[in-house]
Amino acid sequence: MSAYAVVLLAFAQVAATLTGFIGVVFVLGERQRGQLTAYESSALFHLLYSALAALFVSLITTVLLVSSATNEHTAWQIGNGLSGLVHLTGAGRLMVEMRQQKGGIQKGLAASSIGIATAGVSFVAAGGYLIRQEALVFMLATIWALGVTVIAFVSLLLSAREAEGSE
Repeated sequence: MSAYAVVLLAFAQVAATLTGFIGVVFVLGERQRGQLTAYESSALFHLLYSALAALFVSLITTVLLVSSATNEHTAWQIGNGLSGLVHLTGAGRLMVEMRQQKGGIQKGLAASSIGIATAGVSFVAAGGYLIRQEALVFMLATIWALGVTVIAFVSLLLSAREAEGSE
């Protein structure tokens, strides 16, 4: 197995761990409060979306790299295309939420801007224009997805703390 596949599997493990952790925290803690606010719902969506996207995109790309070892370039193109789609969808949704003032992510404008830029670079790599950097682009995009997971988690913690302070 290539070194890239090992790193991607590690990304997938981190994403799965973060997803499971927030599930436990949410079920044990936040569920007692009742219905989620629009901000909490947004943060929870982005947390789960980015973690699960990192998980599945990493796993799919790992399978492609392992199964097509002779055509690694095509595997990276497909992985970057999927990654670009994930980032465009997540960042686009966050931008819409921010315009409607329902975004639950701290520094949502910065996060969505980085997400759109990440999607753009991923699509450029998927188009075959960054052949020497295609693995790096994919890895950095996946790290950003995991970063969004952490940002969303912190946003949820801060919203819970603010709700406790206002009661």
